[in-house]
Amino acid sequence: MNVFILDADVNKYRGIYYADDETVVEFNQRFDGRPMKLTWTGKEEFHYVTGRLREGDTPGLSSHIPVFNAKAVEVLKDLLEPNGELLPIACDGVGLFLFNVTRFSDALDEANCDLVRFDDGRIMIIDRYSFIKAELVGEIAFKLRQEPLSWVYVTDPFVERVRVAKLKGFEFRLVWSSQ
Repeated sequence: MNVFILDADVNKYRGIYYADDETVVEFNQRFDGRPMKLTWTGKEEFHYVTGRLREGDTPGLSSHIPVFNAKAVEVLKDLLEPNGELLPIACDGVGLFLFNVTRFSDALDEANCDLVRFDDGRIMIIDRYSFIKAELVGEIAFKLRQEPLSWVYVTDPFVERVRVAKLKGFEFRLVWSSQ
């Protein structure tokens, strides 16, 4: 079993950005794992980053807010929906979906990780990950309870589905393996 950080390859594929600079921090903080679907309006304004990069199936936005196009949602929907919410947005006239991950895992084995903490005890940085394998059984896409505003993690079934479907723009960084 492997655990990966889910990211977008913003060096090869176009990213998007939230148009309202004044509330971007507040917007990002809303994606802390709490459900939002009932209050989501989808009226926020997004734009593609200009440049010559290609369009991918997961334009980069933020480390903890994955973005998917309709093709990626079609391929991954059965893996995404049990673990979060697909929130529709428009980006320069193109329909996209933000993935609000609402699934938290208690699988992080803090005692065996190399990490740095803030003065109040919260985790600042994880330099080396360790997970409790039994706690990962059935996990597909999740956040760590200790870091609700940090990375989204995925496991082998998610990565394999993306690879088989040849979705573009995904970047998976292996952070832990049970082998």
